[in-house]
Amino acid sequence: MSTDAVTGDATALMPETAAAEFLQSLSPPAHILVAVSGGSDSIGLLIALDQQLKSHSRRDITLSAATIDHGLRAAGADEAREVAALCASRGISHFTRHWEGEKPATGLMAAAREARYELLAELAEEISANLIVTAHTTDDQRETMVMRGKRRLGEVDGLGTGIADAMLFDRRIWIVRPFLACRRVDIRAWLKMRGISWLDDPSNADMRYERVRTRMELDADPSAPLSGDGGAGRAALSGKAAAWLDDHVTIHANALCVIDRSGLSADKAVVAYALSYLAAVFGGRTYAPGRVQMERVLEFVNGADPGRRTAGGVVFDLRRDGLYLMRESRNIAPLSLAPGKKGNWDGRFEISNSGQTPVGVRAAGMENAAIFPSNLPKGAARRAGAAMPLIATEAGTKAASVAVVPNLAPFDRFLTRFDLTFADRLSIAFGREAYMRPPLSVL
Repeated sequence: MSTDAVTGDATALMPETAAAEFLQSLSPPAHILVAVSGGSDSIGLLIALDQQLKSHSRRDITLSAATIDHGLRAAGADEAREVAALCASRGISHFTRHWEGEKPATGLMAAAREARYELLAELAEEISANLIVTAHTTDDQRETMVMRGKRRLGEVDGLGTGIADAMLFDRRIWIVRPFLACRRVDIRAWLKMRGISWLDDPSNADMRYERVRTRMELDADPSAPLSGDGGAGRAALSGKAAAWLDDHVTIHANALCVIDRSGLSADKAVVAYALSYLAAVFGGRTYAPGRVQMERVLEFVNGADPGRRTAGGVVFDLRRDGLYLMRESRNIAPLSLAPGKKGNWDGRFEISNSGQTPVGVRAAGMENAAIFPSNLPKGAARRAGAAMPLIATEAGTKAASVAVVPNLAPFDRFLTRFDLTFADRLSIAFGREAYMRPPLSVL
């Protein structure tokens, strides 16, 4: 994939050019699952990929399409059928999946996104597709940059990265955005020239949604350039933080993080990036503590006086030899697991019960301090051990047929390629394998 597709000053690409560059970047053989809603962007992506494959007789690449009916509009089922008919006319396999169950009263768009990716990932596994593509465009990128710029809470490096050109979902499958350098106006003009129509989703004009309001604001100046560097700075910072992790960090029993003193005086941007993600992992949170909290933590760890601070459910225990991180041993809810079930405990561990009896999971209290090396500070070891999982049957005996795997909350569900290098090192430090490689030869 061309690097122009993710840089802030990229020249807009026409659909056939973007599709050709993407296909050239693939490591064959490949089976692409295209997410197609029926709108102009996704129809344009599907047609552009199909035309490129047919014109170049690429038998080593298979194309399939999927439409997710979220069940939020009565017209959703009809739109899925129209997409299926278009695919049938071009000889493309098409699948429709439905978001079943009760919909949340708040956070609907985020929940719909989560459900959409889960359904696409499940389908990809069923049909042996090895990547999913979505039709996010330059317009989507600009909207995202504006919205994140207004909040700018999670950007520990101060750089706006926007939508990533590639993202790993649930450690299972990469989702790639080949059209990030394409403008919607160009996609629609390209489709019109070929006599191909599309569907307009009425929710795209619903001012209740932040993205729609942002889109309306940007319509007043559609030629405004994108800000930021498209993630290049973030990716470089990820690499530096990975090296810092190797040099200065030791993780004990997946529950206690030790950072030597020399690491705390390293490059401030690197320390801020790494420490924010370490806090998220040890706190079982998808996101790092907020900016104000992290600024206070960084000020504290850069000081000379030993002591303790708490942020995001994590204890930062600063001593003369280094900084110790562990989960705060309160507000940890218990978990019950029936035979054959698995669940997430405290955001930090995925626990599977393969036994024949139900099990309960709770914080261990004072029972685990002895598992840490004797040279570690006893207070830090006790606090870390107290927040580790203790698994027992209803009879009170320890459960033997249970698997416990660390969960890296900020990365295991959604991991952008910008953060891949650091996430890999962190995963290995927790005794897990590195993350799946992108199926693209240039990333």
